[in-house]
Amino acid sequence: MSVENKKKLPLYVGVYEKLFKLINEGVYPIGSKLPSEPELSKMMNVSRMTLRQGLGLLKEDGYIETIHGQGNFIKQNVNLRSVGLEKIDNSVYQCCTETIDDVDAYLEVSFSDDYEYVKKIFNKDSAVMIRFNRWYKSKNKIVAHAYTMFPSETASLYQMNLGDQQGVLKILEEDIYNLIHSSTIEIKFTESVLPSSNHELRSTNNLFVLLIENLYDSMGNMVLKNKIYIPIELSSIKINRINK
Repeated sequence: MSVENKKKLPLYVGVYEKLFKLINEGVYPIGSKLPSEPELSKMMNVSRMTLRQGLGLLKEDGYIETIHGQGNFIKQNVNLRSVGLEKIDNSVYQCCTETIDDVDAYLEVSFSDDYEYVKKIFNKDSAVMIRFNRWYKSKNKIVAHAYTMFPSETASLYQMNLGDQQGVLKILEEDIYNLIHSSTIEIKFTESVLPSSNHELRSTNNLFVLLIENLYDSMGNMVLKNKIYIPIELSSIKINRINK
């Protein structure tokens, strides 16, 4: 385990990170103009020189451009990640406000004890179910929990080697969102989470966001079901909408 660097970051790096976050969250949309340098230095509580160093980093990384006599603008071709649930992606990273640096995972393969339930959900007479728990950590604190279930047919469809837990984890964390056809998410709130003897997800408000996420193939069949729990104080749910 690496030891964290306790040295303070330079102020201009902090300016860079704050502005990048605001750009990435859509506070300053692509093509828009940033506030003037005097306004920004006041907002960031830094000197004009420190601000310009931070702006210089943003320019170097291709996020902003300066138009002489007009100001600083967010570049039109900047490639930012979507922060809204409208894009099919890993919902934990889309909705949890904490920076996740580790994932504990536990995979379990079992014979289904409720054929009717499995058939109703997945439209398959599957005898084998895979259950995959994932606990997301930030600075060694558990900040989210995902409970995933899918039939053995899904494992075959997406070429999962159930003997390779890290490989399955990568598919569920990343690849699956590029392979499926569509998904639905139902947003609820709950005071309880699935129990675990080795992991505990806590909320200071005793309330959790529950995202029930179903993933479908091109034929409209459900291939995977996620239940995602995030403490309400660590969650941010956004859906970007545009009038056309």
